[in-house]
Amino acid sequence: MPAILLEWLPLVVALLAVVIAVVLVRRERKARQDLETKFAAAELLLKTARQQQESLTKQFHELRAGTMAMSNKMAILTRQQEELSERQGEMAMQDPDGRLYSRASKMVELGADVNELMEECDLPKAEAELLLRLQQRMNKGRR
Repeated sequence: MPAILLEWLPLVVALLAVVIAVVLVRRERKARQDLETKFAAAELLLKTARQQQESLTKQFHELRAGTMAMSNKMAILTRQQEELSERQGEMAMQDPDGRLYSRASKMVELGADVNELMEECDLPKAEAELLLRLQQRMNKGRR
């Protein structure tokens, strides 16, 4: 019996080694496929992230350009407003009658009547009445 056993033992061991090798090769292939699938998913995520980053970078640059343009426009408008304020101040200083009407307008806003306007601002009655009516209409339009 030991002779038969010795005769078949190498064959059994070889067959067992082949079976183990086949099982290990299949496991290795399965593990490789799983890794390739995970790698492909990671590549897809990376590609999507890069596209999103490019899109966000482009939006950021557009917003920055828009903000800079808006800032420049605001600076221009501020300068223009300052120039207009200076001109308005100069015009008010050059036009004494305008100051008189401005004062009369303020008095009307504070509730002055026609007689007070005539006395304080040296306005004729018709002008005082006209100014009073205009101011009342402007106040109605604001409400």
